[in-house]
Order: sequence, then structure tokens, then C-alpha cells
Amino acid sequence: MWSETLQLDLAGDVDERAVEAQLREALQAGAGLLHLAFGRNLPGSWGAADCTLDLLFADAPPAHLDDLLNRLEGVASIRRLRYQRIGGGVREPGLAGGIWRTLLLRVRPQASAEQIRALEQDLLRMPAYMPGIRNWQLSRVPAPGPWTHVWQQEFARVDDLLGEYLAHPYHWAWVDRWFDPDCPDWTVDAIAHAFCPFASSLLGRAAPHSHH
Repeated sequence: MWSETLQLDLAGDVDERAVEAQLREALQAGAGLLHLAFGRNLPGSWGAADCTLDLLFADAPPAHLDDLLNRLEGVASIRRLRYQRIGGGVREPGLAGGIWRTLLLRVRPQASAEQIRALEQDLLRMPAYMPGIRNWQLSRVPAPGPWTHVWQQEFARVDDLLGEYLAHPYHWAWVDRWFDPDCPDWTVDAIAHAFCPFASSLLGRAAPHSHH
């Protein structure tokens, strides 16, 4: 399975629905596309572009994907990131009309393997404390670049992200130590936080094809 998340900046006052229509027309005709999720990032997103696009292919992406993305009308810039799942879970695979949250993070070059594993374990424990996280997935980025991990969640309501998730003691009193340069466990030195509406669950679609 090939998984890729992309941040797209739009040109001027372009309607994101027109961009999505171009993508669906070009990709859904081909074989191998399991899921395409596209949404405009909501206010409160940080370090992100205008829109989030996620692509899920059963195998490799089509050979013309690079050209297709470069030729999209109304798109000023695209940042692509392939990732490989290392863990996750599904509570509501049929979730529809919810909120898709993507956290891109970069671990410090000085971080030890033990610190990185502990960070990953703490992130994957979050849903046990937060029932509002309906589906979730943590992935590593295999290629060198600005990000090392992708942490994704699906929520039924935006309040479950902005309320329970961000305000939960497990988050700010435990997990945040990995992100705080004033803490001895500081491991993450950069993040980007994007959240947008979604029509149907990507993680519910991906689960049967996951090997972890």
C-alpha cells in the first residue's frame, strides 16, 4: 500500500472544490486508488498550507501522478510526503462527515532510538484516554526531509479535537514533554498542525490493507 499526504497552497481565490474535481477525475479513472481525501484546512491550523490532500493506493501510485499534480490548475505550491504506518487503530471505520487532523513532526537529530520509540508509544496511547479519537494512525517518513513522522486522527466533531484532545491532561501533562525544549525529554523540534473536514474515513478504508 502507498500512502501520501500533501499540503496544497491555492492560487488567489481559487475554489478548492474545483481542484478536488480535477483530482478525482484524473485519478479515479485509474486502477489502484483506494481513497482520496481533500479538504480546506480550518482556522487554527498551524504551519500548514490551504488544503490537505491524502492519497491511498493499493500498490504504487500511477506513473503520471507527478505530472498530474504539477499540472493542477489553481494550485500555487504542493508539499508531498510519503509515509509508512507503524501503528494505529479503528473504532468507527464508517465515520463520515468528521474532522481529519494531521500532525507532521520532526524529531531532533540528537534524539536517541529509545527516545523516539517512547515518543511513538506515548502518541499511540492517546486514544486510550480520549474516546473522541475515533480512528488514528502513526507513521514514519522513510525519506530524508523536513519531517520524520505523521500522526493522524479522525474525529466526529471539531470540538473533540479542540476540546478533549488538546486540553486532556494526558496530552499537556505527559505527551507535551517530548515537544517542550525546557524538558529533559525534549525530542521533537518542529511541527505542523492541519485539520479539515472529511466526507468518509480514510483510516477505515486503509485498515484492511495495513500490515501492522
